[in-house]
This record gives sequence, structure tokens and C-alpha cells, in this order.
Amino acid sequence: MFTLKVENAKGSTLELTDNEENYQVTDISGLNPPNANINTSSYASGDGSSFNSSRIPDREIVITIYINGDIQRNRLALYKHFRNKEWCKIYYKDDFRDVYIEGYVKTLEVPRFVQKEVAQISILCPDPYFKDIKTIVQSISKIIKKFTFPFSINEDEPIAFSTIDLEKITNVINDSESETGLIIDVLFMGTVNKLEIRNVDTGKNFIIDYEFRKNDKLVINCNRGSKSAILTRDAVEYNLIPYVRKGYTFFQLGIGDNNFSFLADDGENDMLVDIHFNYYKVYLGV
Repeated sequence: MFTLKVENAKGSTLELTDNEENYQVTDISGLNPPNANINTSSYASGDGSSFNSSRIPDREIVITIYINGDIQRNRLALYKHFRNKEWCKIYYKDDFRDVYIEGYVKTLEVPRFVQKEVAQISILCPDPYFKDIKTIVQSISKIIKKFTFPFSINEDEPIAFSTIDLEKITNVINDSESETGLIIDVLFMGTVNKLEIRNVDTGKNFIIDYEFRKNDKLVINCNRGSKSAILTRDAVEYNLIPYVRKGYTFFQLGIGDNNFSFLADDGENDMLVDIHFNYYKVYLGV
């Protein structure tokens, strides 16, 4: 069993399953892993070829629906909900996965003057991966919590609320079927003039030279097509890309282990920064 619903650009959601008095989903194509494009170059002499690159193209999902009940009313409702060229989000859930994918309505075809009207909705998804409905949030803070409940404190043996590990490296595990982007949330609890986040495994880093103040919030979006670095200060947003050092990298989480660390003012003010990674599992198919 599965459930399927689609949200349109207006925020309206249409249930396409458990709604058989109006619609009955008979087929969905495009749920399997899409074919990859493999680019090779033939040798001038000899057999075979050399590998150049590979990529996964756009995914196209086609939903086939029987229109029941008041045929004309329900057909017009589909026209209104699935407007050609507009954005939509497809939610799919079964016993093993609860995911979504975003795309744009390509076509909506309903043959007329037939005994049973069947609608075919084609949705093109530029990002071909299904995303888990749950966002994973992981802290890479160097502050280690030491104070827990229940507790008992002796007068001569004080207990630390927390300690700071300047050498701490955090392992972020991507249990997906592909690498995935992430959003980095940074909260500043004091003045910091430079922030560096580093992928310890690859040696790549992201450095911003800027005078951050207490209560500043920085959001670094590393997702393809949405890359940005936005500072929010006193409810006003600022673009900080001009303050990012040349040679910077918007991180992607590879499959499996990804080790990260950070420095605030070369490690002097690490305790003044609280950093969280926000990401999701991605799947090739459902």
C-alpha cells in the first residue's frame, strides 16, 4: 500500500489516494532509479573507449488517474490544481519510505468523449532525488555537555556545566543513496571576526571574514541551485558571499562518514559559536 498527494504552488494539497470517489491512481511511472548518462570517448585506434563523466538527468514522473464521481467537476479541479509550468511537490509514502520530490507540471492530458476519462499528469523534476520527509539536525559544536539530571553536587567537588574541546572533530554520517547538500545554521554568542568550517577528510574549507556580533544568525545553504550565505541581524538580512574567501567550497555530504571541524578567530572564540548541520537522506528510487 502507498499514499500519494501533491502540493501546488498555492500551498493547496490534493489527496490522490484514499479518494476513490473522485480519483483512482492506476499507475505511476518514474519511481525507479533513473538511467544515468555516461560520457565516453572512443580511442583513435583499438577497441573500447575511455570514461569521461557521468550524471543523472532530470526525473519525469507520470501519474495516471481514473476520474470518478462528477467527471466534469473533478476534471476541472485537476486543471486548477496542476497548472502547466508551475511548481509542485509530490509526497509518496509506503511501508519503507516517506519521501517527497519537487518538480514542475509539464503536461496534463485528459482524452475527452470516452466512456472512462483517464488523466495523465507529467511532472519534470530537475533534482532527480527523492528526499526523506524528516530533516536530520546535527550539532558540530565543540562544547561538551557535562551537566545532566538527576545530579548530586558535593561542596568540595563542583561539577562543570560543560567543557570545550578545541580539537573536536564531528563525524556526520550520510546514510543516503547519493551525496547530498546541507544547510549550515550558525548562531553567534559574542564577537567573532572570522569563521572557518573545514571538511577534515578532503581538506576543503569555507571561510568568512566578517565581524559577527552577539545574536547574529548565519545560514549557509549548500544545496545545488540554492547556494547562499545569509546573515540575519536585527531582523535584517545581508548577503555575505562577498566576504567569503576565494577558493571556498559549498560542502556536499558524501555517502558514509564526513568529518568536520571549525575555527572561530583561529580557535580563540570557538565557544562563542554554535553550529548545526541540517540535511536529509536522498534516494534514487522508491
